[in-house]
Amino acid sequence: MVVNGMTFGGPTVFDDLLLENLKNASGEIISRAELKLRESIMIWSAACFGFLSGTFADKFGVKPIMLFGLLIFSMIYFLFADVQTINDIYLIYFGFGPCLIFVGSLTNVILISKWFTSNRALGLGIMAAGSSIGSAFLTPFYAWLLNYMDWRSVIFFNAFTPLLMIIIVLCFLYERPANKHTSFNHGSKDVLMNGVLFKEALRSKNLWFLILMAMCIFYTMMGITTNAFLFLRDSGFDRQVASISATILFMGSLTGKVTCGFFAEKFGRKRVLICYFIGFISGSILLTIAAGTKNPWFIWFGLGIFGTGFGGIYTLKQLLSADLFGLRSLGKITGLINLTDTIGSGLGPVMTALFFDLTGNYQTSFLIITCITCTGLIFSLFLDVDDDEIERSKSEIG
Repeated sequence: MVVNGMTFGGPTVFDDLLLENLKNASGEIISRAELKLRESIMIWSAACFGFLSGTFADKFGVKPIMLFGLLIFSMIYFLFADVQTINDIYLIYFGFGPCLIFVGSLTNVILISKWFTSNRALGLGIMAAGSSIGSAFLTPFYAWLLNYMDWRSVIFFNAFTPLLMIIIVLCFLYERPANKHTSFNHGSKDVLMNGVLFKEALRSKNLWFLILMAMCIFYTMMGITTNAFLFLRDSGFDRQVASISATILFMGSLTGKVTCGFFAEKFGRKRVLICYFIGFISGSILLTIAAGTKNPWFIWFGLGIFGTGFGGIYTLKQLLSADLFGLRSLGKITGLINLTDTIGSGLGPVMTALFFDLTGNYQTSFLIITCITCTGLIFSLFLDVDDDEIERSKSEIG
């Protein structure tokens, strides 16, 4: 919640201010593609640490990694308040990358998977919802703070937030129920040994179709998320209203993340995955139309439906990582998926902005996003998901 909101959502409200500040400092116009390269650098930096962090998490647990990540994140955020050039911003976002891994989805997926066998989908949905709440709240909150202080002061004061989170992790986070003197499976075999070996997972077509699907959905989500504020500013909305784009987008994502767990375990994982893909594609089509017409209804409904679709798909991707391959090598498997999906998520922000720079509007960018989303749906159709077998396996270790 904290790290995602402070990297992906919140800072986007400074984009037009940053572009103006960089122009005044250097005397040269900085394009949107150059600015949005920062998110790509952050994501590709995260990829460099993804697999390694998964390996450490399997061996040492996630709590030490999270504490280290929060400390580094706070230090970098203090430095963020003093950036002067585009290269300074690139260095800051390069540092944000490993923090996303140390405190983000990889460690949280492992935690939830250790804690839950039954209702794992719901647990992952609630966990994933935290990232949506962070961006949905912090983006308009940062915009509101700009009424009372400049953007550098907003960043500086928010740098203390990760330090508060360190206290919470130290005092309240447990690796697994065994740390609270309870047994995971009441005398049955160790749940952590359930699942396939990493080398076996590499031979599974499910892993590679899951990776290809993830690359597509993260290109589209990152392309929309990081450009939504500037898109709404171009559409004539003021800063505070434009910042609500993130609220609608991420509250939609929150809805998808929370509801998909219930639907997946009730109606089947693959069937529900396809339904959320249909919503994801519908939202991107509405946004493509809105980029040409500037129709506010298409904008708001498009953002909400798009976010809901992504939230469901994102959580199901995390769920399938654990359900299809088990916990034995989950850190390595999740690390590999995170490593490869950064190809898509890293290209999304900069390519979406680049097509804007070339055409002068976002319609071409959003049309490409729609096509890539449809490609992700095609990859998802090739996943072999046996819900009965998954539930049977979970019941044996539960």
